[in-house]
Amino acid sequence: MNTPAARRTSAKGEKLAQRLAQILAQLHRGDIVDKHRLARDFEVDVRTIERDLGERLYGIAECTPEGRWQLAHAARALIPASHLGVYARLAGTEHLFPDNGLGYLLGLLDTRKSVGHAVRVQPMPSEDLQGLGPQFALLQRAIEKHHECRFTYKAKPRHVQPYRLIHNNGVWYLAAAEGRQLKSFSVARIQSLQSDEASHFTPDRRHHDYINRKEDMWFATDTKEVLLRVDSEVAHYFVRRAILPRQQHRQDADGSLLVTAHVSHLNQLLPVVRYWLPHVRIVQPLAWHQALVHGLEQALAKWGAGSQCARAVSPVDA
Repeated sequence: MNTPAARRTSAKGEKLAQRLAQILAQLHRGDIVDKHRLARDFEVDVRTIERDLGERLYGIAECTPEGRWQLAHAARALIPASHLGVYARLAGTEHLFPDNGLGYLLGLLDTRKSVGHAVRVQPMPSEDLQGLGPQFALLQRAIEKHHECRFTYKAKPRHVQPYRLIHNNGVWYLAAAEGRQLKSFSVARIQSLQSDEASHFTPDRRHHDYINRKEDMWFATDTKEVLLRVDSEVAHYFVRRAILPRQQHRQDADGSLLVTAHVSHLNQLLPVVRYWLPHVRIVQPLAWHQALVHGLEQALAKWGAGSQCARAVSPVDA
């Protein structure tokens, strides 16, 4: 019967269902809730919240020693949903999808949609770190505890202060200070690693700030500004994402780009330019353009090709 009493009972039931659903959502996010805060949020008496948590959600919510409430251990998933966003940031995939909200990510992982899924991400080729688990764990502990490390790298003994493990383009690196200079070391090439627990160092905030700003593993005190001319045929590839550190571009009327970037070393730039030849040219510094041409001439001479091919690479006005 649609009587006033029945309508009031129905409305009360809807409010209860909505309140319990919101409390459950908070608990499943990994939140630890306070009954007084919940009472204020839902504009109900604290005793009502106590019944919600202690009776209506019995076996799902449990009280902590501090008198707050959390998801009962038996009701928890192996990995809390709140950790999904943290893992996305840790794995560098936070901006991989157009929506990084928890609901969207959980929808992608819905097993009912796994067959013929509309989305597939091609994995980036990465180095094989099998067998390096103990070394990786030792470095993690040394970074967390601020212990100095000793190891052999490129046949030289090293004594460093470890700051961060960084994954860049499929390769793991250790960012560490050797003396006063911050350097990067390929983890796979570190040999005879030892953590000196008796040597405790105080991290330098400037090193942390520098690492956080860097987009690559070329550590240097100074960078050089470079100017590139990119032909219209490949301009799209430089517009859709930054290929070089601190990259900016200006598009001209013919569709070509004038690209500026800041790089730490010539060898950081040359592989990129060689990959896009003949559509990318170094305009400035001129000495780096000349180094590129000289390297190509040497390669052509070694391969027995005619020197006429080398003359095809020439400076172009900006």
